[in-house]
Amino acid sequence: MLKIAKFGGSSVANAAQFAKVKHIIESDEARRFVVVSASGKEHKKDNKVTDLLYLIEAHLKYSVDYLSLFDLIKERFISIKTDLGLQYPIEEDLAKLQSELSKSMSTDYLVSRGEYLTAKLMAEYLGFPFVDAKDIITFRYDGKIDFDATNYRLDNFLKSHDCFVIPGFYGALPDGTVKTMARGGSDITGSILARLLNADMYENWTD
Repeated sequence: MLKIAKFGGSSVANAAQFAKVKHIIESDEARRFVVVSASGKEHKKDNKVTDLLYLIEAHLKYSVDYLSLFDLIKERFISIKTDLGLQYPIEEDLAKLQSELSKSMSTDYLVSRGEYLTAKLMAEYLGFPFVDAKDIITFRYDGKIDFDATNYRLDNFLKSHDCFVIPGFYGALPDGTVKTMARGGSDITGSILARLLNADMYENWTD
């Protein structure tokens, strides 16, 4: 039995939700491949990390100060790391991202960082290898998924790993440029993996 388990934003919103994910994964050894969305809302008045990243892009476009928005993102990820006692240097990734922010920055790259950072923390927490979606999920230049190229990259990774955590929502063009899917694209990432891995079941978890 092989199951692909995808967890939506509300399922990875904070340390308590991460703990629920770990319990779910460890309760069934068939759950060896995990897809995560970007950290979502902790409560109704909270913000999704992806929404904050889109807002930052708008602020950059119109030369409006974005630091308070970026601070919200930093607080979210550092809080999860601290509460779970993780070692991954998420602060370095956040500092790098902040240093890269500019009007010319790719929107797809910027908004994909929510999934990337969430998956980095989840991989350490579960004790699973992390694989960047841009190194597996491959788009053709017409915007459609190249299943042959994606399958080739997936097979290569699986030669040395039998499980992983992967960010949803994005992949890369043949030249390596990050490309996102439509909002909710993490569901698509999970379905692509389920197909290519011939999974017995694709589970789409929410809170």
